[in-house]
Amino acid sequence: MKIEGAPFLLKGIQLPASGRIEAGGKPGLPASLLFGQGQLVRGEVTGLTPDGKVLLDIGGQIVEARSEVALKPGSTLWLEVQQTEPLWLRVADKKGAAQEFLRQYYADPAAMGKGLRALLGLAFLSEAEKSLADQAGVLQNFANAAMGAEADPDRIIRLLAMLGNGGTAEKNGTDQVGSGAQKLHQLVALLAEDRGGVLGKANAAAMQKLGLLLDLQGELNALPASAQQAQFLVFPCLFTMGAGVGQWLFTLDRGEDQAATGEDRGYTLSFFLEMSRLGEVQIQLRVKGQTLQGECVVNTEAVREHLAPQLAELEALLGKLGYESVHFSCRVAKANMLESLKTGIEAAAQMESVRIVDLEA
Repeated sequence: MKIEGAPFLLKGIQLPASGRIEAGGKPGLPASLLFGQGQLVRGEVTGLTPDGKVLLDIGGQIVEARSEVALKPGSTLWLEVQQTEPLWLRVADKKGAAQEFLRQYYADPAAMGKGLRALLGLAFLSEAEKSLADQAGVLQNFANAAMGAEADPDRIIRLLAMLGNGGTAEKNGTDQVGSGAQKLHQLVALLAEDRGGVLGKANAAAMQKLGLLLDLQGELNALPASAQQAQFLVFPCLFTMGAGVGQWLFTLDRGEDQAATGEDRGYTLSFFLEMSRLGEVQIQLRVKGQTLQGECVVNTEAVREHLAPQLAELEALLGKLGYESVHFSCRVAKANMLESLKTGIEAAAQMESVRIVDLEA
């Protein structure tokens, strides 16, 4: 559900005997026992009362609340607990979706890579495997967008549109041969069932988790940022012939900050990569106007020594693209890639006050 404008407040009527009831009609527990300050919860609008209040189902507990905007029964949204006594809930903009993505990603960080590699493998099999005949076109379009002998910015844009939220299409003359995100996500869900027995149990499970993560990313990217947040997007990335997989985190500076100072609006692009030969790598680019600053973070000193001599060549190549001031550095990581991704998303979503349980991969 998309809600335009500033985040609104839900004023909970939380007296145990009258303001909140359980599904069976019995008085519920006090909000201070059910919720904690800064907690993110998923709520479903179950109905409206005659006096204009909204009924929310939060984890099986029915909460009667007041809303400053109209809510439709049946809609589901993320809420952030601002206060427990009395209960105040605020729509959590991107925070709730970011929390759920991190929770699922931490549960099996290798699943997305396995699923993406399986998609590429099926694309190569699609012409010969009869059970994939109906999906051959979409699989091959995915492979064409994901792989190529040379760097191609247009290919990256097509791939991001296919994996993220929104549709894209390639056109050859008047024939539309590309596919959008919805068609690709439907394909992933179908392949996860593995009716033809091509994938096998392990790869089918990875494909199922890939579908879940793609859906969560689509939800996260589609939600508008709040007035306090910068806009940010998360996308998966992959490399030719299984050389690596990872995540891209794009964060755009808040326009209000630049308007106040008269500076150019900038952005940050972070790559969290698991490379087959280099191990975990994080590359962060900070662009503002014609200035580009980059940092490459690696796991070991040996990898740093391998990459450091090549940074001067990289700076020269970036300079040819029109950047007037380019600087790149390389250092050994203080945290692993998964922790860096989590920290980056939390910072972008401004989740400092949100309680998230850290899970070991």
